Amino acid sequence: MRLNLPILDQLTDSKNILIAGAGGGFDVFSGLPLYFTLREMGKTVHLANYSFSEFSILSAIGEPEVVLDGLLVGARGPINFDLPYYPEGYLSRWFAEKHSEDVTIWMFGRLGVVPLVQAYRELVKRLKVDAILLVDGGVDSIMRGDEIGSGTLVEDSISLAAVDQLDVPIKLLACIGFGTEVEESVCHHNALENIAGLVKVGGFLGNCALTPQMPVFQQFESACRYVWEQPNHHKSHISTRIIPAVQGEFGNYHMYRDDHTTVFVSPLMSLYWFFDARTVIARNLLIPLIQATHTSTQAIMKCVELKSHLNLRPRQNIPY
Repeated sequence: MRLNLPILDQLTDSKNILIAGAGGGFDVFSGLPLYFTLREMGKTVHLANYSFSEFSILSAIGEPEVVLDGLLVGARGPINFDLPYYPEGYLSRWFAEKHSEDVTIWMFGRLGVVPLVQAYRELVKRLKVDAILLVDGGVDSIMRGDEIGSGTLVEDSISLAAVDQLDVPIKLLACIGFGTEVEESVCHHNALENIAGLVKVGGFLGNCALTPQMPVFQQFESACRYVWEQPNHHKSHISTRIIPAVQGEFGNYHMYRDDHTTVFVSPLMSLYWFFDARTVIARNLLIPLIQATHTSTQAIMKCVELKSHLNLRPRQNIPY
């Protein structure tokens, strides 16, 4: 069984596709089913992430490829010491151990828009990228900034703002894990309202679902479990809910006993939502304010400033 991607028309002529985690953390893992599907179709596909890993220690524990110091680093090769947080490095090692493949997972520094544009431009040039597919675990990347429950909007907006400045013909956004962002207090009533707005202006490109029978889902689960089950490594609270949702679990279900948050696992978490990134960017109220930022802290302050001047849309429940 194959993943029925609704974005194939947009990617028909694309040869070198960059799948990049938009919001940091484990977002790049949310792109793995897309990565394997597109590779099976003969596309050259690369993986990158807006990274929360600590760049300063990577050379001491492995052999990363430093392209732009502090801005762009490739995770690859061995990891000589166990780290409690290095998802990109362990994902690269998973490819080596499980697939005998040398796959570099590119890492962008956790920075503001100006240096991130520099890092993206360097990677686009190096890899000859002609399509960028940003991936978001959750749906806060489609928030506008005028919501009380907009989640961790800043990181996603930084990535969207950087990609907006690139000379790349195809720019897409994929979200998966609707309902997973409990800790971020995302208001999913607002998320659906924003999706409806994107539908009206032609920015929504369709859905597809992961199922347990799909080899690409099985690879996704294998990679996630491999990383999470390294000694004392952090887990993704997003993907630990997506995976059981795909497998048919329902309600307050937890993959691991150390997760005590009350959740509502449902089939909605297994859905990919695809958008034209340019349309999402045009509707984002924060992006014009953060274009000149150099640090993520500056972007956070701009978000606080934005919200202080808006009549924010209140939290509402979905009425069914």
